[in-house]
Formats: sequence, structure tokens, C-alpha cells
Amino acid sequence: MAINSALVRVPGTGEVSIAPADTPEPPDATSPLAAPWTGLGLTTSDGTTLNRKVEREGTEHWQQLTPARYIYKSLEFTVAAVFQETKGEVLSAYFGGMKFAAVGTGTPKNYRAEISAVPRGDVRALCIDWTDTVSDTEIYSHRLWLPRAEVSETQDTQFSRVAENRWGMTFAALAPPKGKTFVAVWLTNDPAVLMGAPAVATGLLDVISEDTPT
Repeated sequence: MAINSALVRVPGTGEVSIAPADTPEPPDATSPLAAPWTGLGLTTSDGTTLNRKVEREGTEHWQQLTPARYIYKSLEFTVAAVFQETKGEVLSAYFGGMKFAAVGTGTPKNYRAEISAVPRGDVRALCIDWTDTVSDTEIYSHRLWLPRAEVSETQDTQFSRVAENRWGMTFAALAPPKGKTFVAVWLTNDPAVLMGAPAVATGLLDVISEDTPT
């Protein structure tokens, strides 16, 4: 068995950031995101959920029950999170591009935004960052960059005196820009992603088998 407990990863902390659509790919997984990237801030402890769904259909035949090949019908790649900060960028994404503007001349200022009766496209670039701090010398960063994504689903938001406002959103990757063949790029400094990563000898692990007394 090729068992290596040192390759278990725990995404201890991270953040989701957005920018205008087709914002260039970051240079690596560790450099801080500069403008025009904006972090969406705190999320619930569930963090971020990635989902990749491929819909395919097998061919049917008179002579055999198993398909000879599959026909691919759709691909969905989504990023979901529940955000806890009530600020402009979060609200803009949740409400499809809504923007607040100052009104009047009084102090303190008042702000106003219109929630459109007609849904419109609001395409953004998206970055999901997470870091696993294994030890002082093993800190692995990961960054997932989506050049084009749009909010495909929003969760109910409750206004209550016993909980903070929560803004649950699912971002869906859109078709790649001209000349590209991907919906997302994964950047990391973690060597564990390489095929054939060094494995710990089984004898060095506490492996429980049926013959091991408990």
C-alpha cells in the first residue's frame, strides 16, 4: 500500500476574492492579491464548497447492454460559500451588480441602491485561496482562479436579533474566453500534487489490520 499520512491536507483558512471579468491570472499561489481584486471577507466555518459535475449519457445498443462510448452533455464547476460581512462587494455580488451611492449633502452620509426588476449578467473573475500550515517549515498555499464566473444561486438571508446577516452564494464558472480551454486554474506550492510524491514506508505508520490485536 502507498500510504503517506504526511500528504493529508487540511485547508485551515482562506478567502474568496472577486475582480472584474478576465482579470489576469495571478503569478502564483502565495503573492497577495492586488487591485482590482477585493476579498469578500469572513465566511461561516463551513468554508468554501467546490463542485464539479459532468453530465454524460451512454450510447444504447441492440447487441449489448453496456455503452460503447459516452456523449458529454454539460459541465458545471461551482464555488459556494456563505459570507458574513455586510459590505458593498458582497451585496453587489448577491444582488447581481447592485451598487450603493451617496445621496444628499448631510452628515453623516446616507446611501441608496436599487435592486433591479430585470436580472442582468454580472460576470466576475474569482479567486479562492486556502492555506494549510502543517508546521513552521511546511506551509502550503493553494489558489483557484476562475477568469469568468457568475452567481448562479443565492440562499435565503434572514434578519434576526440572534444571528449575523449571512449571504450565501454559488458562483458558476462560465465558458472560457477566446483561445482558452479551461474554466479554472489551480496554483500551489505544495509538492504533494505531483504524481509519484514520496511515500512513507508502511512499516513507519500505525496501520491497523485484521490481524492487529486491539
